[in-house]
Formats: sequence, structure tokens, C-alpha cells
Amino acid sequence: MKRKIMAGLLSAAVLVAALTACDAGAAATTAPAEDAAAAVEEAAEAVEEAAEEVAEVAEAASEEWEGDVDEINILFFDLRGVGENSKEVLDAMNEITAKKAGVKIAQARFGAVAEYGNAVSLALSSGEQLDVVGLFPADPASFQAMVANGQLMDITDLMEEYGKETLDMMGDYIYGMSNNGRILGLPCWRNYSSALYLIMRNDVLEDLGLMEKAQAMTSWSEMEEIWAAVAESGFNGSEFGSYRQQAGTLLNADKFADAKPYDNLSDAYGLVFTDGEGNVSLTLENPDYIESLEAQKGYWDNGWVYKDALTTEEHVDTLTKAGIIFSSFQTSEMGVETSKKEATGYDETCIEVSKNMLGSSYVNKFGMAVPVTAQEPEAAVRWLNAVWTDPELENLLIWGIEGRDYVVTETGEADFPEGSDGNVPYHGADFVMGNYFNAYPWAGNGGDFRQKAFDYLMDSEISPYMGFTADNSELANTMTAINSVFQKYSRSILFGAYADGDIDKYIAELKTAGVDEYLGIMQSQLDAWRAAQ
Repeated sequence: MKRKIMAGLLSAAVLVAALTACDAGAAATTAPAEDAAAAVEEAAEAVEEAAEEVAEVAEAASEEWEGDVDEINILFFDLRGVGENSKEVLDAMNEITAKKAGVKIAQARFGAVAEYGNAVSLALSSGEQLDVVGLFPADPASFQAMVANGQLMDITDLMEEYGKETLDMMGDYIYGMSNNGRILGLPCWRNYSSALYLIMRNDVLEDLGLMEKAQAMTSWSEMEEIWAAVAESGFNGSEFGSYRQQAGTLLNADKFADAKPYDNLSDAYGLVFTDGEGNVSLTLENPDYIESLEAQKGYWDNGWVYKDALTTEEHVDTLTKAGIIFSSFQTSEMGVETSKKEATGYDETCIEVSKNMLGSSYVNKFGMAVPVTAQEPEAAVRWLNAVWTDPELENLLIWGIEGRDYVVTETGEADFPEGSDGNVPYHGADFVMGNYFNAYPWAGNGGDFRQKAFDYLMDSEISPYMGFTADNSELANTMTAINSVFQKYSRSILFGAYADGDIDKYIAELKTAGVDEYLGIMQSQLDAWRAAQ
């Protein structure tokens, strides 16, 4: 017999207990003296009854799965190279999910960052039997690309039957991975509200006496002064490893406070701009966008930008760790200083330039989905629901084996075991899959970090187009042509390594590839979506 225990029931029972006690307590406070004892007795009885309800729900939640245990195959996105050391972690997870949801991982494959897109494409095109696949914010493994290619299964009905806890928990945010109102994947449940940060190595700033200047920085011109000083110092590396014009924000203005966030409708090519009236246009025809690109060209011409940026597949954190670059410009979230120290080994100063507008593209960056090739879709959804709702599973998946890969400190944070110096067999990332809010915060963030992150999310500016996902499945040939042009020009344009006339050539070739048709489809679908709201 299948057991479907709603995680929300336990919380609801606790809430009922609290409210009942409060009501009865209030009655005791306001009643005449002769009735006070009766009111107190009533309150005690109410609390006792509610406690019994809580105990019943807890007991039901602990009941084990009755029936056959299904097996699934998974392709994970491996951000930090944990795949080769994952066996003990997966074994521990299997022990829990078999009892909790009647499902175990039979085969798990981990794809590294540089090869993940190709791994997903090859697996699905070859008919490899996969029941769950990780989603990664770059084609062909992005949510948008996989929707357009018809590779993701509609799991709406399965979620209603086997994933109700996750649906109740995530609310409308789950529709960040939907199409036409149908759920096609589970976003990692995390603080989607992010910001753009300029990130600089503290050791270099301190050596040059620039720390105070960096910490007080409010404009690009001040950042340019710091880059110039680092270059003049003879720093053995490049001053800047990123580009200024990030998707989703116009960054042409000098003052950080004048940056203008917008919703790019989850476009993977940096080509879609939307205004507040629902109008879709080409970013490369926006004067503010071009002005930001021209600023980046100035950085390149000054010799501040990492010259191998046009060819390297290495993440800027890896380049920082190797001592190759001094600074980067990245999207990150609360706790960025801790996460960057963990990724690079350096203490870094992180200056917020602009908060991102919270749209579907920030929700559907990372997560997991059931591909159309799945042989065990029901079991896959049961597994996903278990991971998204069970803290023990989340901490296994993210931090590994407690006592071996991490320990829990007195403040309720996870940290590396004493003496390990961070050299542990398994250590993942909390924003890639599962439920970030169920994971122990990493050391340095504070034991209350997850609650602060949740509060920050609830207080974020949300795009008027949240929940909209374009369907480009009818434009397969057009998107292939656009991608070809994008691959030809995008890096040199974004990093500033372009010649006069290259942007015009880029636009012309995009037009030939069919970018106007692409934007037109975006516009018509957005119009229909807005009307339906």
C-alpha cells in the first residue's frame, strides 16, 4: 500500500495547537475570576488534544513504504566534481528513499560543468534510459532549450498525486518551470532573489591600500580606478575576468543605483529585452545596452580583461583560485562572501551593483526534471518529492556524509571536519538541486541564514511576467541558426574584444537567422499569457 504523507500536515497541526492554546489562554485572561480556572483547564485540554494530533501525524510520517521498491536512473549536474566520490552518499540516500518513497537510484551519472550540456544532449538523443535529469543554465541543458526540444515530460498530474508536499511548499514559484500552465520540472527551492556583485580579492586590495575604496564603491568609474591601480602595480594576472553587461539588467549608467533591471523572459542568448508595458525587443537595438557593451570594450582595450576569456571553459571562481584574475562580476545571492571563499580559497570583497528582477529565468536556472525517455516517471516524481521535502536527504546530497564530509557546529552550521582543511571526499553546492532551505547553512553564514534568505525572497521585486515561459518548439531550425550566430559573436561582443562594425554584423546575421521571428513569437505568447492572467 502506498503512503502519501503531506509534510504540511505536521506544520498545520502545530499551528492549530498554538492557535487553540492562544484562544483559550486569552479566554482565561479576560474571564471573570470564578471562570479563570475553567478557562485554564480548557486551554490545557486543547493543547493536549493538539499534541495528540501532532503525534499522530508524526507517527504516520514515519511509516515505511509498503510494496515494491522501484529503481531509477539519474544524470546529475556536477558543479564541484563530487561524482567520483558519490557512492556512499547515494547508498545512504537510497536507504532513506526506499523506506520513504519506495524508490532507489540504480544508476547515477555525474556530468561536469564543461561537458554537461553535451552529456545531456547525447544521453537523450541516443535514447539512454534516464528517469531524472539535472537542469543547467546553458543550452542544450537549460530548461528553455529542453522545453523547445520537447525533451521534458509533463509531470503536472504526477505532482498532484505523488508530489503534493512540494506543490504546497513552493506555491506559484514551481511554475518557473512550466509551459502553458503545465509543470515540466522542479526548480531548486532556494532564494531566487539574487543580485549582481563586483567581487575582488582582499589580499590584492590590502596590498595596494585599496580596501577602503573598494568597500565604499558606488560607481563603475571607481571600479575602473581600482583596475587601473592593480594594472599599474604589476599584478601577475588579469584585472577582470568577466563582462559588464549581464542579462536582465541595463548597466550603462555609471552609478550602480541607476542600473535598470528587466525581465529577459528566460532567453538564453542575451537577445530579449522587455519593458514594463509588455513590449519585446532586441537588446542589441537598445542604446543603453550598446552603451554598456562599449564600456566593456574600453576595459578590453585597456588590457584589463583576461585575454583567454574568449576560449576558456573555466569558471571565474576557478580562475581566481588559480591566481589568474583579480576580480569578477557575477550573479550571486545572500552569503556571497562565504560561498566565494569556499569556491576560490580567497577572502573577497563583494559589492552589490544591482538587485535582479525576480523572473522565471532566475527560478528555472537549476533544478531537475523527468525526461520524455523516462521508464519510471512515477518513481522519479516520488524521488524528487522526497528530496525536496526531507532535510536529511538534502544534506546528504549537498554536504555529504555527516562526520566525514562535514560536521554540524554549535551554531547549527555545517563546516568541514577539524583538520580536514576542506579536503573531504564529497562537497556539493546548495543552490543546484533539492531544497536549499532544508540544508544546514555553511559555516560563516550564521545559523539563522536560511530564515534570513527566505525572508529576503519574500521581500523581493517580482517581474510582472513571473511564470511565463516561451515555447519555441516550432522554431527548432530558427533557434539552431540563432545559436550558430550567437556562438560566433557573443563572447567577443560581451568581453569587449570586437572591432568597429562587428555589432552591426552580429545584428544582420541574427536577422538572417530569424531573430525577428523569434522575438515575434515571444511577443505573441507574452500577449496571450498576459491576457490570460
